[in-house]
Amino acid sequence: MKIFRTYTFQWWEVSLLKLCLISLGILLGLYFYDYLMGLIWLWWTLFAVLAIYFISKFLSGK
Repeated sequence: MKIFRTYTFQWWEVSLLKLCLISLGILLGLYFYDYLMGLIWLWWTLFAVLAIYFISKFLSGK
């Protein structure tokens, strides 16, 4: 069994994988709602830092 081999996916397969992972995130968020709402400051901070990083990366053109 080769775990670390190279995989090639079509664009529609990647979109299905993303949809699957988004669905998993929503389901986990609903299941652990009370716990996750206690950490809302963490999610906003993570979002803001990553948004600033990617916006600066797109604007720099690198």
